[in-house]
Amino acid sequence: MFALLTFYGLLALTHLFIQINLSHRDYLNSIHHHRLIQSKEIQNLRSDSYFKFSVAIIIPCYNEGVEDLENCVRSALDQDYPFPFQVILVDDGSKEKSAVNNIRARFADNPRLVIHEFPKNKGKRHAQKYGFDVVGNSVDVVITIDSDTILARDSVRYIVQPFADPNVGAATGDVRAIKKNLLSRLIDARYWTAFHQERSAQSLFGTVLCCSGPLAAYRNSLIQQVKEEYISERFLGTICTYGDDRHLTNLILEKGYTVKFERKAKAETQVPQHLKAWLRQQTRWNRSFYRELFWTAKRIIFKRRNTKVYMLYDLCMQTVLPILLVLSLLYVGYRSLVESPVYLIGYLMILIGIAMLRGSYAFLRTRDRVFFLFPLYAFCHIFLLIPVRVYALCTLRTTKWGTR
Repeated sequence: MFALLTFYGLLALTHLFIQINLSHRDYLNSIHHHRLIQSKEIQNLRSDSYFKFSVAIIIPCYNEGVEDLENCVRSALDQDYPFPFQVILVDDGSKEKSAVNNIRARFADNPRLVIHEFPKNKGKRHAQKYGFDVVGNSVDVVITIDSDTILARDSVRYIVQPFADPNVGAATGDVRAIKKNLLSRLIDARYWTAFHQERSAQSLFGTVLCCSGPLAAYRNSLIQQVKEEYISERFLGTICTYGDDRHLTNLILEKGYTVKFERKAKAETQVPQHLKAWLRQQTRWNRSFYRELFWTAKRIIFKRRNTKVYMLYDLCMQTVLPILLVLSLLYVGYRSLVESPVYLIGYLMILIGIAMLRGSYAFLRTRDRVFFLFPLYAFCHIFLLIPVRVYALCTLRTTKWGTR
């Protein structure tokens, strides 16, 4: 078992170094790409004409707060985007209509806004699919955002840029948490590593595995092809409700298109402010991860011959590392109980060191001192999220969101 513990530590460190190296290469490529665009602008070769895409922004909502929904819709309508775009708000049968009524009153005269209300709740996927149906083939790019997302004014301008490459089928932006307390600050730090390390490394190979719900863009011609399958996904005979962003991304990857991370397309989103709500959210996310892992193995890895090597490697690491972590924790816990707590102390020091390495790279990139608290998130991961993952794996058929 000691060999297993050593193997886990070496594997985790190796994976971290590979991930940081690849993400930094993607970061440098992004800087070069945007400098090239700027140089074209200086030469009066307006890049805007190169990225001329018509866009529809689809916002599903359900029992959203008045202020949050207004901020979301306003940020979508106020985009600094020189080409045609529309915003489609779909209320998924909310019991409380104050938020939608407020939107009607505030933005009644805006010709870009379309509002539709379902008489009863159907689910987020059906609300999005209604937007896809309304759009039809009238736009080039469909952007989906959550109803508590606040877009930066240039989000649309940047998130459509990857679609200049005809091989790109989807893209996700840089999503950060709205920080209100310590928990949300830790979540925001985790978001940074999720996007600027994990998704960025995946983006180098065009294999981003999840276009995050708060800000995702898709080539509309592909959306029109997969939308029926999207709403009819089943797992173990049960209709799937959550995990919409990950499944829609998988459907694009299955078509053979690449999926990119566009770091200059920025958005903020509300996150849980209390531990109980956060654990419910993490339970839902982990269920969707495991469910989509089985789907990816069946539909992409085993059926397609040209699956990217990094995609296989990344999925393997995401599966194997948590298992090894649980086994090593059980081993260390047992040795600490029957022999000496020094085993647990030593193991925790190793995990803190790994967390500090991850946080140090983030600090060097951002100069944000919150990343010095990343070891605290590591403790949350070990003692809270690992049990959540086990519980999620044992309750995969559950379809409840656990919120609102």
